[in-house]
Amino acid sequence: MCALLALVCLPAWSLDWKLPVVTVRYEAAGGSSEDPDEDTFEPSSLRNTVSFRVKEEADPATFGLGLVMSAKDYYQQNGDYSYLKLEQDGSVRLGKPWKLGNALAAKWMDYPQLDSFGLPKDLLGLSAAVDAVLRLDRGTSLEAGLTGRCALTENPADALQAYAAMAGLTARLGDWLLSARYRGELRLPLGEASAAGLDTYHTGSVSLQWDPN
Repeated sequence: MCALLALVCLPAWSLDWKLPVVTVRYEAAGGSSEDPDEDTFEPSSLRNTVSFRVKEEADPATFGLGLVMSAKDYYQQNGDYSYLKLEQDGSVRLGKPWKLGNALAAKWMDYPQLDSFGLPKDLLGLSAAVDAVLRLDRGTSLEAGLTGRCALTENPADALQAYAAMAGLTARLGDWLLSARYRGELRLPLGEASAAGLDTYHTGSVSLQWDPN
């Protein structure tokens, strides 16, 4: 993170700026459910999502800024929601072996209906992450990252905080790339009124990819 902040403060002439890449995307997703009496499928939900992203490269750094707006409507049940997400990410190469990155995000979620207890479900989610990649050889690298996030809710009982750590190894074995990754997350209550429990969540993966290039 400090390296990225220092990079931003460098004089403009020290960076090789390129034209920004702008991406605008619209997505629509519809759901359906079976009517057991008529033995047919009926529309059950519709989600519309619009995203806007700007990516700027200034060698040896890359910066990104994105905005996502989404809304989902259920036709046969409660649960409608919409959200607005603003995210920023960046990375910088320190020589050939090192690459450092960061990401910041804020997500506002709005639920028109109340929960089963008649309480609001609206929330503001905040997150921050840092990661590092060390390239040891062609196709061989180590990576690690830390993430922190919190959910600030109108109902204090739903507030929570979570912290995650990630580690990964990619190694080249001839024309094959072997990758192994682990991610562990610790979830905690946020505030004295929070009813969130103390939970942990662990995931691991192993993949093998053929890459003769």
